[in-house]
Amino acid sequence: MKKEIVKIKLNKIIPNRNQPRLDFYDESIKGLAESIRQNGLLQPVTVRKNGDKFELIAGERRYRACLLNGASDIEAIIMDSTDDESANLALVENLQREDLNAIEQAMAMRRIMASENLTQNQLAERLGYRQSTVANKLRLLKLPEYIKQAISHGTITERHARALLNVPEDKLEEVYLTITNRQYNVSKTEEYIRELTQKHHSKGVSNNLKIGVNTIKEAYELCRRSGIDADFQVSEYDDNVKIVIRMKK
Repeated sequence: MKKEIVKIKLNKIIPNRNQPRLDFYDESIKGLAESIRQNGLLQPVTVRKNGDKFELIAGERRYRACLLNGASDIEAIIMDSTDDESANLALVENLQREDLNAIEQAMAMRRIMASENLTQNQLAERLGYRQSTVANKLRLLKLPEYIKQAISHGTITERHARALLNVPEDKLEEVYLTITNRQYNVSKTEEYIRELTQKHHSKGVSNNLKIGVNTIKEAYELCRRSGIDADFQVSEYDDNVKIVIRMKK
């Protein structure tokens, strides 16, 4: 990819269609605009040719801040890149600056995987991440929209959200409201969900095995009635039921 640095009129620049960042906060842009007024633009934006315009690849916050300052032009690096390369560069640029929230990251990752037909391993290698990191980000997209919005707005953290992935669907909204209303930290949230899911799983196992346990118990009672000296013991654990029948010789 060829690149050069020039000054470009701001009215010649258009946003990146594949911009991974979804939220641009006014106060953040105002702060950056003031910094640029005081110190100048320390890093140029990156663009590519798009007809008679230039499409942003990276630096949309800097571009918006310069617009806010009333600037007429901006220093830019012009790159010769394809649509896929542009999307990938925009993602990498934002990830390296930690500008994206977890949902924006996940959506951008999914888009690039689809457009370039990449596996999770291939994307992870390209971004310098572990495969498990990419997988964990993508799993967040399985959550309901109200939880994804909560992540995007900072109501809960990514670690809160990963814990919520372990909650049964019929309990998810109740658990979400509990951890947000009580302002549970990540550790307390994980503990609360662990206890909840263990109780839920244990209850399901005992219900499913109730007929089987009763059948075995009836066989034990039949042995007792036939004169066999025996005892019967049932122990219920998180993921299994243990039945012990002892018969004296």
